[in-house]
Amino acid sequence: MKIDSIVVYQEASVPYFRMRKEHIARLRQAFPAARVTWCHSERSCLRTLPQAQIVVSWAFRQEWFARAPRLRAVLSSAAGRDLSPLDPPQGVTVRYGTFHGPLMAETVLGMMLAFERGIFTAYAHQLRGDLWPNSALYGTVRLLHGSHAVILGFGHIGKAIGSLLKPFGVRVTGLRRTPPAQLPPWFTPGDRQLTADQLDTVLPEADHLILVLPSDTGTDRMINAARLAKLPRHAVLYNVGRGNCVDEAALARALQKGTLRGACLDVFADEPLTPDSPLAADLPGLVRMPHASAFADEYMDRFTDEIIAWLKK
Repeated sequence: MKIDSIVVYQEASVPYFRMRKEHIARLRQAFPAARVTWCHSERSCLRTLPQAQIVVSWAFRQEWFARAPRLRAVLSSAAGRDLSPLDPPQGVTVRYGTFHGPLMAETVLGMMLAFERGIFTAYAHQLRGDLWPNSALYGTVRLLHGSHAVILGFGHIGKAIGSLLKPFGVRVTGLRRTPPAQLPPWFTPGDRQLTADQLDTVLPEADHLILVLPSDTGTDRMINAARLAKLPRHAVLYNVGRGNCVDEAALARALQKGTLRGACLDVFADEPLTPDSPLAADLPGLVRMPHASAFADEYMDRFTDEIIAWLKK
């Protein structure tokens, strides 16, 4: 397909998620025959749709398809289809970002190291004014090497997390609804790829439970009180997928009772987090992030790389 018109409408309140002039310049350099129109408002985007072949936007709406008779593709930086669910007409492709894995994997690795090596604990005591909290670390510091990570949601993000954990000597079990026949090339003896319905059998073996699930009715409160109770007391829960998959009240109770060592949560059932959430309390072992696991100065660089690669095919 000869590309003659690319419309970019990639505005966001989060600065990492906005296109900058250098990204527009890269698109113009990669596609010199195309008119690349950079829109900063919905109104200007709508004005350009009748001539657009390619639209780069995570804010594209279903009703806009009718305004774009020449449209061939919508390219979204969103990893989750739930953020911009689209049902395109025949002849139009919608592509979602697949570049988030390495960004989110570094976040998860950082969380795991901070839990295992006592960094979160030491920092919590520092905030309370404890100048030398060595006794707080007794019995709580472990090696990441030799531990077992169960990754629920073993798509491109889950696999990126698993791959980054392997040099640290972590055994990986990945679960998804329908695993592919081919194993990841970085698997070593002891690593496994299982169906999601086998989750209950592996929870008692997990040192780390990493959630990378999408938001749909099949994942609502998938991690409930019964499943939290199957985890070892020393286990830590990490959620970088969607917040709907965790029974937040049950998780808060487990942390308060000490039946779960910790939880590092980047996502929540309702966002932004509100004071009435059971996870808004100062709970033992709870670390919260504001849906930021993919934040990086390089975010839009990676998305631009992906746009160019997609359109060059």
